[in-house]
Amino acid sequence: MIEKYFNGVIEQVYHRIGTAEKNIVMASYNNDFSVAGLENKKRYQEDDNVFFACCELRYETLPGAYAPFLDIICDMFRKFVKGDFEAFLRECGTYELHRSLFLGYYEDGICKREEGVLLNEVEYEQRRMTEAIVAMLKKLTEYRPIMIVINRFQLAGRSSMELIYRLLTEPCTEIGIVLGVNEMQPRLDMAVNMWDAIVEKLEDSSQIYHIGSSGKHRNRENAEDVAEEKNYSHMLAKVETIITFLDCDQAKWYLQKLEYKLKFEDIFVDDITLREFYLLYTRTAILRAELSKALEMVDSAMRLPSVCKDLFYRSECSFLKGTCLMYQGKLQQAEMYAQYAREEAQKSGNEKQIFKAELLSVMARMSGWYNIFFCIQDIPIHEGLIEKLMQNNYRNHLAHIYIYAYDNRPEMVARAYRSEASLLYFSKGVALAKEIGNEQLVYDAYQKNIMLASTNGMNEIAMLYSVRTYQFMKSRDDVYEGRILSGIGYNLSAMGKNQLAEHYYNRAIEVFYHLRLPEDIAEVFYNRALNYIMQENYAKAEHDLLMAMKVIEKLHLNSLRVCNLSKLYGLLALVSIMQKDRFNCERYLLNCRQFLNYIIEKEKENENKEIIHDYAKCDEDMFLYTFSMAMLNRMDGKKEEVLVSFEQAERFLLQAEGNEFFSYRLFRKERMKLFEEMGRSERCQMERATLLQHEEINSQAARLLPMNLLKEIDLGEHPQTCAVREEEIEALIKQEGLLQDYATSRRQMEFISTWQKLIDVNGSNVEGMVQNAFNTFMNHFSLDCALYICYHEDGAHVLYNDTKCEMTEADIAAIGNTMLEYPQGFAVSKISDSFLEHQDTIGYFGIDDVCSFVAAPFLKNGKLTSLLITYVRMKDNWHGSIERYMLNEDDLRIYSLLFREMEYSINRMEANDKIYMMNRKLQEAAVTDMLTGIYNRAGMYEEIRQMTESYRVSEKTHHVGLMFIDLDNFKHYNDTFGHDVGDLILKEMAKIFHKAVKGRGFVARYGGDEFIMILNTDDREILEQIAKGIYEKINSTQGFQRQIENYLGHAITTTEKSRITCSIGIASAGDVRKEEDINELIRSADEILYKVKTGEKGHYAFL
Repeated sequence: MIEKYFNGVIEQVYHRIGTAEKNIVMASYNNDFSVAGLENKKRYQEDDNVFFACCELRYETLPGAYAPFLDIICDMFRKFVKGDFEAFLRECGTYELHRSLFLGYYEDGICKREEGVLLNEVEYEQRRMTEAIVAMLKKLTEYRPIMIVINRFQLAGRSSMELIYRLLTEPCTEIGIVLGVNEMQPRLDMAVNMWDAIVEKLEDSSQIYHIGSSGKHRNRENAEDVAEEKNYSHMLAKVETIITFLDCDQAKWYLQKLEYKLKFEDIFVDDITLREFYLLYTRTAILRAELSKALEMVDSAMRLPSVCKDLFYRSECSFLKGTCLMYQGKLQQAEMYAQYAREEAQKSGNEKQIFKAELLSVMARMSGWYNIFFCIQDIPIHEGLIEKLMQNNYRNHLAHIYIYAYDNRPEMVARAYRSEASLLYFSKGVALAKEIGNEQLVYDAYQKNIMLASTNGMNEIAMLYSVRTYQFMKSRDDVYEGRILSGIGYNLSAMGKNQLAEHYYNRAIEVFYHLRLPEDIAEVFYNRALNYIMQENYAKAEHDLLMAMKVIEKLHLNSLRVCNLSKLYGLLALVSIMQKDRFNCERYLLNCRQFLNYIIEKEKENENKEIIHDYAKCDEDMFLYTFSMAMLNRMDGKKEEVLVSFEQAERFLLQAEGNEFFSYRLFRKERMKLFEEMGRSERCQMERATLLQHEEINSQAARLLPMNLLKEIDLGEHPQTCAVREEEIEALIKQEGLLQDYATSRRQMEFISTWQKLIDVNGSNVEGMVQNAFNTFMNHFSLDCALYICYHEDGAHVLYNDTKCEMTEADIAAIGNTMLEYPQGFAVSKISDSFLEHQDTIGYFGIDDVCSFVAAPFLKNGKLTSLLITYVRMKDNWHGSIERYMLNEDDLRIYSLLFREMEYSINRMEANDKIYMMNRKLQEAAVTDMLTGIYNRAGMYEEIRQMTESYRVSEKTHHVGLMFIDLDNFKHYNDTFGHDVGDLILKEMAKIFHKAVKGRGFVARYGGDEFIMILNTDDREILEQIAKGIYEKINSTQGFQRQIENYLGHAITTTEKSRITCSIGIASAGDVRKEEDINELIRSADEILYKVKTGEKGHYAFL
């Protein structure tokens, strides 16, 4: 029956093609169902008027990127167009960087991308990829209408779902699609959001048909059971194609599944395949901005023999690790790994790898272009690199270098008002970006100039670029519109048009709210707060600043793109003191100072160095800090301190290069009041004149601004008010924070399984396990430093310490005692009110250097058993990383869970070590003669067994010599001096024999006063030399007279005839194979010994 209904759905859509827009429907059913035997399938395929494609996704096979649409495009082009496929791609507006991928897929199914993807452009490229495929499908409908059936669509990857959603939002009457879906089969987690969006769209238009149950059950109902193919090398090749088409979610899903098998099912994968797995996972994690995971994977790859022995892969791994570190904001380390990559590539002579390493080194100096707020200074670029970029057709990277590495000086930006062409390199970069079709880069380029102009007080230039950007991007994504509106508002504020600026801020908030972008809303709040400060509306300014801070805290951000935390605290201090709120002013100044201490020290260190640093440096922050401090001192009546603080603020204000427009008038007015109170009328007049001059310049600039530029910008019907209520914004912030926390929790839960595998190891020592576990832990959580201490009865043992802090026993004891006061541990950051409460502990690691800090103690019966301390250091740049820095209570909880398990594992390993040592001692006792310390008879035969076992697997000939030794006159010593002296003689003789055999075999006490030496040679000369050496040593002791006298405490007398010596029977063989051969040698040597003993004792004889 279900086949009949499914046929009916296809029939309905088929006949609507060309007449209706809503031609995408979903046919859902229970249990499993195959379309292979559908009766009308063959009929439709034979209809030449419509191109009919029927695809069934398989449970056992990983679906490709954009499946089945890429294959449909290729089939249709070959059948109906038969022309130049590359020309077809250009006609469909395919992004230049993607044409080689589609062309390779069309020609032989192999996709290679020469120029890498930049992390800040991943989403843009994914969108361009989807747009291109939609455009190709629509273009092909000019040849034939298209009817597509996709069964088991719930197994599709995210890229295929994105494409369906795009076709739903941009319908085409000539395309009909039926999606068969098994309701009993859950969707893959990574595609749930897109799946829900598709279902919502279809439900809104009543395009979902429930057609019943097939009655056929699958044994496995979990989506995670798919893609069980055992040919991992083949599957990884497929994953590489998926990554190339930027379906990173689908790629990660499979790689994650394979990782689980490797870790927990102990599947065998050869070293080469394992290498490809780690490198693919590294690339995928980078594209997903999961840099901690990427570092974990590339570190695993670097430990493989196939990487260690191969110069190319050593270079590639260093390149990938440098890329991860660059996007993490660890720029010096990134440059170091770029240099490693270059050195390895030079050894192999691989020019492409050399070029990539050189390029990475340059990119690291600009933070990989991940954040445009980073680039404010010109970067010297070697001409040779420019030539290599052209030779390798790295046109996108070249455009970025032209735009970001040059024309960043204020005087250069000032020329742009007259002609953009005067910015020679910038113009070349923008032209190249437009040529390759990179609209996002054009937008970012204009934003860079807007930022440079704004921060240098050139607001008219910033306005000009804002309007240009709006004109260029108005047909694109709304996020650009919102940012442009906010930027225009900022520049209008700077030019004193505060009321008009608020209209733009209101509209920007509306745009960002509908896009669910709370971080962008926070940036608007920050800009609007500056606008309120200019209007002396400090209560509203404080409100907006606190809203911005709330976003930072809820989303665990390091800063806003436009403002770091020290500046936010400085602004809050200023608006607080202007409202006579002394308490909050002091509190915010303390927070501000905690960040500034580090920045000030770094500025001193790098005063004469060319360094990459935060685009705002610290002049703005220091101005706000010193200005607020001056106002606070004034409230307290500290006249001398007030004057000093105002003078300091004046210096920082002049260095801030126009960024403090919002508080300039306020600052001058407060200075005028100060000098007036002090009776210094001349200084007061100077301040008044400076203020009037500043206001005249601003007024003139505002008059010159061609306001008609803003006419085409749509602010909606009521720009005076924001259509989004504050309660809605707070709800959005909370929702997005919860979603982020949920995603973080999921990643942490996934990590727990990895952690358990890391710490549950056999055959490893504690130190090795801890080191390996910490390497993964630090990478996963993006931590900078850690200290791990275990406490035993004999004291504290530091098992891990990469803090570079010298920790004395007294320091460790003091930290431990402090932690007893906080048995639950603590997590603080520089934005925490309780940060300074823990300064005694944090101070050991440099309180100015620490950004956020977690201490997790573990106690039993009130005593410390172990302690974890870990922290994130302050950064030279707060905009250069996508990793968060502010550790909190959630981190403390997960770290406590992980290291409680670590402690259990260490205890288990130490207990196992004790059991092992006990067993070893028992085993040694079983095979060791307790008096002499050499093998006993059982030990000798165990050693013989191991020897002969090794002989069996060897084709070599094994030569063995054996000496059977019996002591002479031993009974005389026992009877004359006692059994204790007899024992002493046995021990001394054993020492002589052991030394004689060292490096050539072993000796055993065979019983009583008999010994056997087994040697790995049958050479008569060597054996005779050993025997003579034994006699020489025995004779030199004069019957061990000195040792016996020392033991007895009095002199003894022995005759030469009665002195201890030995007789030796020697046998040898040239081809020993089995234990019986050794036993035969023992019998032979014993017979020779008997002959010696019955004759003249004290000498040796051979068989």
